[in-house]
Amino acid sequence: MKKIYLFLFALLFSNTQVIAQKIFSEGVIKYDVFINNNANPDGTYVITFKSGFIKRALTMNNGFDNVTIYNKKTGKTLSFNVKDENKYALEITENELKEKNTRFQKAIYKSIDRSKKIAGYQCEGSMVAYENKDETQLFYTSELIPQIENFNTQFPGLKGIALEYETKTTSTNTMKFVATLIELKVIDSRVFMIPDNYKIITKKELSQLK
Repeated sequence: MKKIYLFLFALLFSNTQVIAQKIFSEGVIKYDVFINNNANPDGTYVITFKSGFIKRALTMNNGFDNVTIYNKKTGKTLSFNVKDENKYALEITENELKEKNTRFQKAIYKSIDRSKKIAGYQCEGSMVAYENKDETQLFYTSELIPQIENFNTQFPGLKGIALEYETKTTSTNTMKFVATLIELKVIDSRVFMIPDNYKIITKKELSQLK
């Protein structure tokens, strides 16, 4: 009888662990964006995810409005500025994307003795250091696990999703992202299509236009 109780306890504990973690396969995460630790948000950053598609929309109060759409099947990313007069969507190849993100390689994480709840999810604090000597603090939740590695571009190998973090934009400027909303919901596939009036061009073609 004692063995049966131990088995039931282990089974209950195992089920609790499974319920605590969810694969983030479809939904939206919205962040407020703060430049140089301003008290009020300077913009918003919205990540929309569905299967192998990731859409990232950065909309700033100064008028900057950029969208990138990643397709896991092709390995390519399309990037365009919503308010540009020239309606071009830059095609970024998988190799070009890897080269762009080399500064985030060999990330090393070190836990810090801080935790907080962000957008309804329990988050643990951590410091991350990169090969180029840059480092930053983040708070991430392990309750949600991204379905594909490319979701965590800035935090390779992270066992969860960062809901608060900073990134350097220049040597003197930083952008802080704080999640305000997480929705696990069905996403219309049309969200990941670029507008009809945009022309897809390569990096080489773009340089020839300048």
